[in-house]
Amino acid sequence: MIRTNADGTRFAGVAALFAGTAWVLWAVLNTMTHGGLDIGAAAVGERMSRTGALLMVGWNVLLIPAALVLYTGLVKSHPHRVRLATACGLVSLLFWAYGGATHGITPALEVSYLVLSAVWWCGIGITLWPSNKVFGGLTIVLGVFAFWDAVLTALEPVPFALYLTAAPKLPLSILWDFALGYFLIRGLPVRAARLTSTAI
Repeated sequence: MIRTNADGTRFAGVAALFAGTAWVLWAVLNTMTHGGLDIGAAAVGERMSRTGALLMVGWNVLLIPAALVLYTGLVKSHPHRVRLATACGLVSLLFWAYGGATHGITPALEVSYLVLSAVWWCGIGITLWPSNKVFGGLTIVLGVFAFWDAVLTALEPVPFALYLTAAPKLPLSILWDFALGYFLIRGLPVRAARLTSTAI
């Protein structure tokens, strides 16, 4: 586990920025291919499909260091909540990375990922709220949209207009990655006991 020291927190912050960048690149490529990355090699070719899969794996794996830094800094304040939230977050990241790497994203996997992510973001956001209402609030809102996205995905097919109500989840996810990276890097140097009040 990464300790919440200057080097570990800086690494986690930079990795989160790269995760956000991977998200942006994937979204741009998916837009340019008219949703082809969602379909796979049959729509965009093998090389582009592999690039999309690599970016998908990247934005998930690159968030793991930050998840561990958040855990280390927050677990003393609310042990049970933070342990549960972090476990859900790590499993969700690994689920989606696996799905992206194997092109095996099924509706069941997507719903599981979204529910686990929602628990992670809401749990971490509620814990952060007293010390950082901006980032804590953003994290809670992202968690709520992730849960709503999970509900709609589980109930598919649903009217397209209703499905659009979950659309903010994608840009919020990207914004959250960059905000996470910013707050972690800005808080350096920081000790574990002070992470919740100075770094994030």
